[in-house]
Amino acid sequence: MNGSSGSELYRVGDLVLDVDACLLTRNGEVVALPPKTFDLLVELVRHAPGVVRREELIELVWPNEIVNDEALTQRVMLLRRALGDHAKDPTFIASAPRWGYRLVAPVERAATGDAASRAPPDGDVEGVSLSGLQQTIVTVRRRDRWIITGVLTLALILVGVALWPRIGWGRHPIDSLAITPFVASDTSNDTEILSEGIPATLTATMARAPNLRVIAASTMVRYRGTAIDPQHIGRVLGVRAVLTGKLMRHGALVVIDTELVDVKDGSRLWGARLESPLTDIFAVQSEISSEIASGMRLRLTGAQRTRLATHTTSNVGAYTLYLKGRHFWNKRDETGFDEAIASFRKAIDLDPSYALAYVGLADCFALEASMEYGLAAPVDMMPKARSAAVKALELDPDLAEAHASLGLVLWIYDWKRERAEHELRRAIELSPGYATAHQWLAEMLAEDGMADQAESEIRVAEQLDPLSLVISADRGLLPYYRQDYELAIHRYRATLAMDPAFLQARLGLGLAYLHGGERDMGLEVLREANQMAGGAPPTLSAVGYAYGLAGKTAEARAVLEKLLELRKERYISAFYVAGVYIGLGDKDSAFTWLDRACTERASLLRAIKVWPEFDPLRSDPRYAALLRCLHLQ
Repeated sequence: MNGSSGSELYRVGDLVLDVDACLLTRNGEVVALPPKTFDLLVELVRHAPGVVRREELIELVWPNEIVNDEALTQRVMLLRRALGDHAKDPTFIASAPRWGYRLVAPVERAATGDAASRAPPDGDVEGVSLSGLQQTIVTVRRRDRWIITGVLTLALILVGVALWPRIGWGRHPIDSLAITPFVASDTSNDTEILSEGIPATLTATMARAPNLRVIAASTMVRYRGTAIDPQHIGRVLGVRAVLTGKLMRHGALVVIDTELVDVKDGSRLWGARLESPLTDIFAVQSEISSEIASGMRLRLTGAQRTRLATHTTSNVGAYTLYLKGRHFWNKRDETGFDEAIASFRKAIDLDPSYALAYVGLADCFALEASMEYGLAAPVDMMPKARSAAVKALELDPDLAEAHASLGLVLWIYDWKRERAEHELRRAIELSPGYATAHQWLAEMLAEDGMADQAESEIRVAEQLDPLSLVISADRGLLPYYRQDYELAIHRYRATLAMDPAFLQARLGLGLAYLHGGERDMGLEVLREANQMAGGAPPTLSAVGYAYGLAGKTAEARAVLEKLLELRKERYISAFYVAGVYIGLGDKDSAFTWLDRACTERASLLRAIKVWPEFDPLRSDPRYAALLRCLHLQ
């Protein structure tokens, strides 16, 4: 029923739709709809009872914006939910397969004069009680259009002045956000994984928005299972807005109570209770992302809004397995990696086009082979990591996480410096809030001696992930590379104040003391680290190196024997053996084992130009040959 003469007031089934007032009521109660969902209903009503093509609806609801077909599907689902409608037995919105949608509820339009003449004296319109602004609008419609314009303009000005401080018209967009893990209604493993994984997904989504600082999920996981005042969290993390939530499961139904709070004054920017079958969880996430962007007044292009609404799978089973994989990956131990790999592979079995699951595999393989963990030989694992990252990019060329994972492999294994930097910067371009990409770029720049650029990137990473122990420890590593040991010690101690058991920082602190002239202190700290690590290769090698520098030859050689025995049983990097020989001053043996490390493609070798440990070797001709092996000359 097209036609647009007069004011737009409709009876739609048991609803009253007032387009001019942007108001939908049922039995006198307001039915709350987000703006785009309201616009969708208006267009369906205007075209009733005809079918509206999907392309036409997208053009009408999102003019001058670029959105995908999924955005319309999600809005239709949300509109049905708000109206109490069902897709299989519709009373309001029916689908026209492969075509579009049509309104099946009876629609009656009241023109300006008709609506006024039928309105009872008390302000009722067709049995629906109107009050306040709505009643004023209905009454005013009887008058001259110029009077209408003047009255409404004056009213809007007065209301705007009164509400200016409260609703923030004209204020700048809010530029920082933290999303806490949702409080789980029960302690079942599946509920806890969802309560942590859904906010992490929202965090990754919002990190794609430009000019918005989003605190990383790895920092926010510290608030798991707690109900802390969002204003307190915001002030601690230095952000302007905080999203909190509670997640409940009733069989296959997921209920999320969520609230977006302005930290500055505690006002509620947005909030809702969203009930959905688990199978519709992607639509719920898109709705939350959209409302966050609206509540924070973000200025986004159509393409940027499309990216916020994009999901890399539509298979809920695969998504749940992916969340489970990331849960185990974060444990960063051998058992955790095995569980994570199994979960990611199952996710891929359910959805072979799931790009993020391939990224999960790439990250597992790469970390298992990295020097920090040393669980497998790089030549065995890194090609798998590269293959998984490349596959992810084939599936989704604009997936930031995939570019970052490929960049890591190109940097620490393939030793293709320029390509690695290109991939990491592309990841940052696609997702400016992806802290890990900034961190890896900072490490790579530091290894190249680009100290200022490295410090700039690690500061950004820290702002995005302020409670990350790895990023905090990297802040100590950068001055250590520059041989500014006083600053390195200060930063490493700051990291250990966050977590005294964090071995990477304790190891760095011991080495900084060692080279900063406090050898006894350095040896003591390294012994403590090795004891805490249970004699793991990185700390064991560092202790052997320290023994050698201290002239404790017997102790150093005992460490060598232990490393060589372990090497017979499992993968132990030749780099760790070479380190002890450097401490003993045995250059010949050191270069022999460094050559083996180069063949193994040990990741830490790429930092040879800035590691203080290599200073005694730099004048030896074999050092230049080693640089050539590493593609550093």
